[in-house]
Amino acid sequence: MPHRSQNLPRRRFLARTAAGLTAGFAAPAIVRAEQAQWGDLTGRFLYDGDPPERKKLKVDKDPQYTAKLDIRDESLMVGPDHGLANVYVYLRGSKASVCPELEAAAPRQVVLDNRDWIFRPHCMKIWCPRQQCLIVNSDPVAQNVAFTPLGDVPANIVMPVGAKATYRFTRSQSRPVPIACNYHPWERAYILPRASPYVAISAADGTFAIPKLPVGQWQFQTWHERTEHFNSPRWPKGCFSFTIRPGRNDLGTIKISPALLTSQQFPAENCFGPWPARREQLGRCHGGLAGRT
Repeated sequence: MPHRSQNLPRRRFLARTAAGLTAGFAAPAIVRAEQAQWGDLTGRFLYDGDPPERKKLKVDKDPQYTAKLDIRDESLMVGPDHGLANVYVYLRGSKASVCPELEAAAPRQVVLDNRDWIFRPHCMKIWCPRQQCLIVNSDPVAQNVAFTPLGDVPANIVMPVGAKATYRFTRSQSRPVPIACNYHPWERAYILPRASPYVAISAADGTFAIPKLPVGQWQFQTWHERTEHFNSPRWPKGCFSFTIRPGRNDLGTIKISPALLTSQQFPAENCFGPWPARREQLGRCHGGLAGRT
C-alpha cells in the first residue's frame, strides 16, 4: 500500500492512487497477456521445377456457350514465380481454443459459384457447423452440385438458372470433400469442413497464413489434390508438429518436388530441400517435417 502523506486529504490520496494504478503497468500487462495467447503460422509452397502447362479439358456440353471458353485443368496451379496454389494446411484435432476475434469476424456463409462452367473457388474451406455453404448458379444453363461427406448427409442438388441453395455440414472431415457436377463432368472442386477456423489454402503465389492460433505445440496436416498427402520420411502422410509462439511463426519457403505431384509413388529421398537453422523449433510427428529452405 502506498504511504499516505499526513498533509494529503484522504479523498485526494485515494484518487491519485487509483489514477496511478490505471495509468501504470497493470492495464498494459493485461493487454500483453491477451496478445501472448495467439500466434500466426505462415509460409510459402514453391514448385521446385519448371511450371507445367495446364492441359485443356474436354468440354463437350453446351457448345453454344462453352466453345468460346478456354477451360483448363486446375489440379496443379503453379504461378510464373513457381508459387504452388491450393495446398491445404490445417490444424489436426478439435481441442484447440478459438480466438474470440476469429469467432466475431467469421462470415455466416461461404459461397460456391457455378460460373463459366467451372466451380469458383476450386478449393474452399468451411467452419462447421458454424458456417453455411451458399451454392449459386451464375451460368445461363442448369447446373448440378454433388458431394458425399463422410458420415454426413450427401448432396445432389439441381441448380436451375439463377438458383441458390444452402447446405450445412454437421461433421468435421479429415480431408477435403470432392465436389462434382453430374451435368458437366470436367467441373470439380474441393471443400474442407473443419470444427475450427484454423485452415489455410495457399494462394496463387504459394503463400498461406493461419492467423491467431493458440500458443503451444500443435500438429498440422497438409493436403493437395494431386497427391493428397505430401508424404516423406520426415513428413509422414503430410503431418508435422510445430510450436506456435506469440506473433508470427514463419515456415519460410517449402519446396515441393514435381515428382511428388505427378504420381502417388515417388522416391522417398530428396523430396524436399534442406532446413535452415530454425529446424529445431519443429516438433515431431512420426519423424517431423522437412522441406523448408
